[in-house]
Order: sequence, then structure tokens, then C-alpha cells
Amino acid sequence: MKTAAFPELASMAFRNLGRHRVKTAVTVTAVAISVALYIFIDGWLLGMNLDSKRNIVAFEAGAARIQSKAWFAKKDELPMYESFGGHEALSARLDEAGFDTAPRFLFEGTLLSRERSAPIAFIAMDPGREAKLLRWQDYVASGRAPVPGRFEIALGSMAAGKLRVDLPARPDAAEFEAMLAAAADADEAVFVRGLYLDAPPDRVAPAEFRRLKPVLAAMPGGKDVLRAYELPWDGDAWRLRKDARPAAFGELAAALRAAGFDFQPRHTLRPDASRTDRDRLWAILAASGRMDVRISTVIDIKELPARVDASKFEAELLPALRSDDRALASRAYPADPASGDRALAEADPGRRDRLLRAMLDAGFAPAVRHVNQLIDAVVVGTVDSPNPKTNGNVAYMPSDALQDEAGMMLEGRITELLVRAKGADDTALPDPGESPRAVKAALGGALPAGLEVYGWLDGVEDYIAASRGDEVSTRVMVGLLFVLSFIGIANTMLMAILERSKETGMLRALGMTGGQVLAVYVMEAAAIGLLGSAIGVAAGCLVNVPMVAYGIDYSGMLENMGTDYGYRVVAFFRSAWNPPVIAASALVATLVSGLMAIPPTLRALKVPVTESLRFE
Repeated sequence: MKTAAFPELASMAFRNLGRHRVKTAVTVTAVAISVALYIFIDGWLLGMNLDSKRNIVAFEAGAARIQSKAWFAKKDELPMYESFGGHEALSARLDEAGFDTAPRFLFEGTLLSRERSAPIAFIAMDPGREAKLLRWQDYVASGRAPVPGRFEIALGSMAAGKLRVDLPARPDAAEFEAMLAAAADADEAVFVRGLYLDAPPDRVAPAEFRRLKPVLAAMPGGKDVLRAYELPWDGDAWRLRKDARPAAFGELAAALRAAGFDFQPRHTLRPDASRTDRDRLWAILAASGRMDVRISTVIDIKELPARVDASKFEAELLPALRSDDRALASRAYPADPASGDRALAEADPGRRDRLLRAMLDAGFAPAVRHVNQLIDAVVVGTVDSPNPKTNGNVAYMPSDALQDEAGMMLEGRITELLVRAKGADDTALPDPGESPRAVKAALGGALPAGLEVYGWLDGVEDYIAASRGDEVSTRVMVGLLFVLSFIGIANTMLMAILERSKETGMLRALGMTGGQVLAVYVMEAAAIGLLGSAIGVAAGCLVNVPMVAYGIDYSGMLENMGTDYGYRVVAFFRSAWNPPVIAASALVATLVSGLMAIPPTLRALKVPVTESLRFE
């Protein structure tokens, strides 16, 4: 036995698997479940992260962006007074170096429609240059993109629905009558009516649904109604399934009424409505004034205050300034002998600019003048893209219409300049040639002081936090499953070794060394891990196939979460293939399984051979 070869030891180990079928099957199942679940979770997280990153690049940030350092430090406030000019020179340099650029001015305001209002993040942009770099204009679901020089808005679909400045997908009776009234003549009214189908209710209360179930089950077509509704994860009401056929809505509504369910009539936009029909309907509703909106915002202008109250100067301004800036402020604002207040007396432009910068950095409120502004505009399209951020409370409008007093008094200034390599693949993430370092190198030292080039992930902390949080929590959960499965392996091996103590003693008495006994049990445990890993990899890959192709529809769960859940994915969360992780999970499970056999085997080997032979 001392000269037993490796094949003989391996054969002995594999024969032991068949001798303990139940324990082997249970442990193999535990390993397989852990490996399969790990592959599924890892692929799911990878898919969501890849889709999110692609959508951040293609719809929000490009590959890099140039912003002022002061603006970036206060980006959550969208401080329009920290904008910068001279961006055309930067764009020209980058164009020569092979980059597309898109200038933007970001500001906040309230958008007021005829019936409602909502806070909106406005993006003033150049439609032509924006289309070269970002892809949201390809996802204008209804209407069209804004035209340069006009006070026109493309609005996120969720905000448009809230404000009722879109094509209503599910109008109630009052809204539908208002749409018919907007028609200019009888032909247009017939056209509008023909675009909508009678629809059953979106939701039915659980108590009402329980009452209707037996009635519907006994009615012709009633089972179709029951199949058309589902009880979602939150269980607050039975909801009409998203895959319910709109063509059958009339029959569903009639069956519900026949069963005694009284509900307000609703309509749904025909799913087969052509783009031409949708554009005609948009024109009819726009002509009625439905799409007219008003922007209420505040223009922030940075300037030195003409006078500063004495108490503010001493208690707020001076303590917040650096020592050399305090001296500058004291000279620029000499005290009035009578009142003690400070009046601006500095005439030198350079010192005035330095003092204004110091006041802004110190957060001194009087250094920013606020001008209320109202701007009349019209919504010309709605955006429904794969990125939920663009579909929320976001509005796009031409920046050239906002340059003078009738707009935002931009005077050519912007808050960011987006950058992407010309001809870049939308499905690929930015490569090193599009990094901030590469953009700086392309500018060749032409980047003005106070400006910085930031990467595409800078400024998307909500996505990074969601990604890291989910990754940690899910990996901890799967890690616990692995631990439990490996504990199961250790327990199986411990019980098997204890039950075979006499057998182990006999093998040692016949001349088998402790190392050979250890090798047999380690190979036995590794074989369990290998078998479980193989089954787990196969199961995980089989589950991953439909997840990669179709994903899971989370739209029902996300309805009440808006667009601020971090991930840049709409409705369908798809997985991705991660071959290195699949291979590593199988390898690690096999290795760790083998290692789990070492402690109980060493414990058994410490028992003298004579005592092992007496074991019953």
C-alpha cells in the first residue's frame, strides 16, 4: 500500500462517492445551487452595470466633459453663475484632434402647463452638435426634436405625462372628451376617436376581484379577463398585465361590465398607430394649446454687491476669507463713517475679479444677484429612451434661443462641454484615447485656468452608490450560501470519516500512509465539488441564456420609484456573460471543497491505529 499509485488512490476516492450516495447527492446539490446562483447574480449585476454605463455615455455624459472647477464643486446646486465662455476655441482644438463636442448650459426651474406644474432640470444645447455626440434625439417617441432658434422643448416622457403635454396613452373620460373638443372639424374628431380603443380598468381592488372571479369563470370569455390581470409583488391591487392584448380590450371591458363591475370608461392609444398618425394627433393637440408651457426660473448673476451691511461684512464675509483676501475686501469696501456700512470703491478690474472669486468661494450670498424669469415655450416632443434619467423631469431646448434678455441672458456662456471621439461606437465604453488625460493632451495646454476635464463617471454618484451597494449585498448573500455549502461538505466528510474509522485503521494497518489516506479523502471531497460545480455551471448558464436575451421586466416595481434609483436601465434588467467568473467559480468551488476534507481527516489520523480498529 505504501507504493500505491495516484490512479489507485483516485479510483478509491471515486468509489467512495457511490458508497455514500445520499450524502454525496445532498452535498453536490448544495454546491451546484451556490455556483449556479453566483453565476446568475454576477451575470445580472454585470449586465445592469454594462447597460447603465453605456447609457450614461450615450445619453448623459459622452466620454468626458469640460467644466469649471467651481461649478463641479457645487454641481448639485447647478450654479449657473459658475459658467464659462470661450468654449468655441476649445471645440476647434478638439475638432482638429478628432473629437466631437457638444456645449450645454444646465439650469433648474418650474415648468407650468395648463393644468399642472413640475420641477424640471433644463438642458440648453445645440441640437445639431448634440446629435453627433448623444443619442436621446433618436428616442423622441412622439412629436419631434427642438429646432434651433425657437423656444421649443423636448420633455422626458414621465414629466410630459404628469404635465399632460404629451399624447395620452390612457386618457380618462374627461380628458378624452377634451381631446375630441380640440379637433378642428368632424373629420379630425373621427380621426382622434379612431386612434383609441375602449380599455378595461388598469387596477381592480382585491376584494372586488375576489367577488368577480366566480362570475367571470362561469362566463364566456371570462377566463380571458382573469388571465389578463395579475397580482404584483406589492399586492395592493390586481393590475392589467403589460402583455395583455390591446386588440382584445373591448372584449375585456365588456366582460367586466357583464360581470357587474362598474368602472369609469377609459381608452388606450392603439398600439399599431403609425408615426404619421401620432404626428397628426400631436399637431391637433398642439394647435389647441395643450402643449404650451411656461418656464419659471431664476437667473443667477455673479457680481460684486454695491453695498454690504456692516454686520454681514464683519460676521459673515471676513471670517470666511483668507487673510490676504480680507485685506483686499477691506480696501475695496471702505466703511461709511456715518452708518458703518461698506460701499464698493475698488475700480481695478483685476482686483475686482479676484475679490468676486473669493466671495463666491466663501459662499457669500450677496455676491450672486437673482433675477426671476418667465419664458413662454411649447413642448414639441417627448423623450422615451433606454436611460431613465432622460425620461424623467428633464427638458431639452435650443441654447441659441436663450442668449438674450428674452431667455436666460447666457451671452455665449455654458456650464459644460461634452467630448467624445468622432465615430465612436455607441455600444462600446470610452477607451483610453477618450480619457480626461487624452482630452487634455489634445488641447495642448489651451485649457484655461479654472477649468478641468472630468471623466464620464464623474458626477454620477447615484449610479456608483447603487452599483456598489447592490454588488456588496448580493455577493455577501451568495458568499453565505457558499459558506453553508462548504460547511455541508465538511460535515459530510466528517461523518463519512468517523463512520469509516475502522476502515481507515485497517488501511493504515495494511501499510497505507497518512498522506495517502488524506489524498483519498481530499480527492473525494474535490470530486464532490467538481461534480457540483459542473452541474451548477450548466444550470447557471441555462438560466443566463434567457436573462441575456430577454431579461426581467421590473417596470411594475419601478413605477413608483421614478428615475432616481441609480441604475440607468428602463424596465428590463438583462444579464451579461462573464466567462472568467464562470470558470473561476467552478475552480474555487472544487478547490475549497477539497480543502474542507483536510481538518476532519487530520483529526482521524491522530487516532492510533489500534483504537481505530476497535471502533464500532
